[in-house]
Amino acid sequence: MWEAAISAAQHLFSPGPLIAFAIITPIALFNGVMIAGGVPVFILLLSFASQLDPFIALPAAVFYAAANDATEPIPSILIGVPGSRGSQATIIDGYPMSRQGRAGEALGAVYVSSLIGGIIGAAMLMGVLPVAREVLKLFGAAEFFLLSLLGIATVALLSSGAMVKGLLTAAFGLAIALIGFSPIGGVVRANMGIGYLWDGLPLVPMLLGLFAIPELANLVVSNTTIATERLDEVLSGSGAGVKKGMVAATRHKWLITRSSLIGAFVGMMPGLGAVPAHWIAYAQARQTEPGAMESFGTGDIRGVIAPEASNNAIDGGVLVPTLFFSIPGSPNMALILAMLILVGIQPGPPMLNQHLDLSIALVWTIVLANIIVVPIVLRFAPLIARVTVIPPNILFPLVMAIIVIGVYQSSQSVGDLWLFAAAGVLGLFMKAYAWPRPPIVIAIVLANEAEKWLWIATNTYGWEMFLRWQFNAILAFVVLGAFVGIRAQRNASRIRAAEEAEHPIGEAAP
Repeated sequence: MWEAAISAAQHLFSPGPLIAFAIITPIALFNGVMIAGGVPVFILLLSFASQLDPFIALPAAVFYAAANDATEPIPSILIGVPGSRGSQATIIDGYPMSRQGRAGEALGAVYVSSLIGGIIGAAMLMGVLPVAREVLKLFGAAEFFLLSLLGIATVALLSSGAMVKGLLTAAFGLAIALIGFSPIGGVVRANMGIGYLWDGLPLVPMLLGLFAIPELANLVVSNTTIATERLDEVLSGSGAGVKKGMVAATRHKWLITRSSLIGAFVGMMPGLGAVPAHWIAYAQARQTEPGAMESFGTGDIRGVIAPEASNNAIDGGVLVPTLFFSIPGSPNMALILAMLILVGIQPGPPMLNQHLDLSIALVWTIVLANIIVVPIVLRFAPLIARVTVIPPNILFPLVMAIIVIGVYQSSQSVGDLWLFAAAGVLGLFMKAYAWPRPPIVIAIVLANEAEKWLWIATNTYGWEMFLRWQFNAILAFVVLGAFVGIRAQRNASRIRAAEEAEHPIGEAAP
């Protein structure tokens, strides 16, 4: 192991990989802050993979994924629009912090959490290398199906004060996800004769329509900047808020550790990826941190620390099924799997034997990406935070133009623009009537995985899957978590109702 680690470091710090990292860093930073993404770096790397050394092509791809993940929270915090499918949980407390003039504080906390989470995730990957195959052998299709449902249920149950609406919204998202060609049954479902719906509803237009249009419309109607408090502090660009957020993050080291371990563990589950990891990390913080049931959703800094600590820890976890089982841990990992084959390396057991040094090099790459990118973003965080004081008549057309370009360039289809507009109308309705929007997105993301694993499980185990101890252990955990969450929500609702009864609206509390 140590010989492989030394060999990995020697390869990684040679001129070729370092030059690749220097080229990719600004691209990853740019793409991370772009809504709906930017340059398709993975596709470009894939096209050159067969002509590059494996110790350049693969670390470059992993470096880009880790660096890009580190910058994606920025639009979620600044304008309430998820930069990726895995940054929705950050919006819940990150955007209210921006509204309070605390965007710098949120960014400071996010990037310290991300740095620590990335290191913990890489360390966990390093630790499981010797036993990775044995660990994942404990889980089968039945357990992966249950974990997919856990991710969907978590978001629905987190819809504080609107749990029934959250469950109904999640069910609506599952129904949407069933539209289009079924890779299992080989039939086209509910496309209503429209060719555009053959492949189902694409995620990017849905995601941006649901979140971007309502928030931007709210800014225009209210005619106020995103930040409505502490404007002088934001405009000064002193960095005091960023430092405050960094210090606050270090005070919650156990929350960061728990969330990072959740991110790494969920990342190891094939096909689940960042979305459920973010929400599960956010859910455990909301249920375990003191006073979180009342303060989360109002700009609690712990609400950005938890999901973002899990965010970078995922990067280590998703490599496990990709490298050692030939099962992509996320969409990006599917491209890395293809890249492995193009450079002539067979994923699976050889990655733990003949190519152990390459596996360890990818672990070092995750750590290196965080060490390089996080200080850069923290250095410019005070300047980035000033986005929150741009007048809405300037911000709205700029952001909307970027979003529309991003929506169109994802598939060059006019149908995506119509879907974006329709999702925007739906998002406006849901925001106006307090219907939670995240359950729709996570249901769409995880529905295909849940359907796939359910089909495999029923054909492999049948009813015997309910006799598997792993299945029952996860099921008991899900039921217990749901019970605790529902009970905590009811207690929080009673407390709020009692406070409102004691101090009616318009009457100052003592």
